Amino acid sequence: MQTEQASYAYDVSRTGHADGAVPAMAVRSVTLDVVAGGTTALVGPTGSGKSTLASLVLRLIDPDSGVVRLDGVDLREVARGGVPEVGSLVAQQTFLFDDTVRGNITLGVEATDEEVWHALRVAQADGFVAALPSGLGTRVGERGTSLSGGQRQRVALARAVLRNPQLLVLDDATSAVDPSVEQAILAGLRESGHGLDDTPRTTVLVVAYRMATITLADDVIYLENGRVVDHGTHEQLLARCTGYASLVTAYAREAAERAAVLADEDRLDAQGVDS
Repeated sequence: MQTEQASYAYDVSRTGHADGAVPAMAVRSVTLDVVAGGTTALVGPTGSGKSTLASLVLRLIDPDSGVVRLDGVDLREVARGGVPEVGSLVAQQTFLFDDTVRGNITLGVEATDEEVWHALRVAQADGFVAALPSGLGTRVGERGTSLSGGQRQRVALARAVLRNPQLLVLDDATSAVDPSVEQAILAGLRESGHGLDDTPRTTVLVVAYRMATITLADDVIYLENGRVVDHGTHEQLLARCTGYASLVTAYAREAAERAAVLADEDRLDAQGVDS
């Protein structure tokens, strides 16, 4: 997947402006080349253009200028419905139907139970699904209300994995799962071939907010104000990019603080039980 001088702006209302709206640049002249079969992390502060860039590479939006290509083909030249056949998006906010677990994963795709369970294993969802009253046949309720947020995210991820996409975009798609589970999911996605045969590795583009995600990536792209500031491995950027180093240090500090709070809560709960 490549972008060449890709730019995109949102129209933002501004009181008193003559036209009623002004362009707010979200992505500015971004040129990058995502290595096929690898895992690339998009990292940057809030508003840096990460989610907009993710939308561009799946043609949820078209660039105002520049080009986005997949396998050398301009996405604007791909036939209607062609991009969803090769690319999948798993967003932070997932949607499940009032159907069975199996129905929510397949969504009409012909698949064996073995293939569905394989997708669930990659998404680290096989354990809790197996424990459900009817396993794959368990109905999850409207919008998946019988499942936790992390479970819903993993079912949505299994839905994407089942389709064995050429390009898989994760936009904060594992935010509701534990860091250890997130690491296991990303490690599974990095394995050669997600299907049950010798299918090629899926290219994974992940909008990352956790150190666990970032350190597992083959390549990291650091964005600020809609521009690519630097890219390389986590270690390379940590050594040479001040903005990146400051941001990931903040991520690590926040994660340590959350872990400490959880540890204190567990300790207090244990004391309560003992007393």
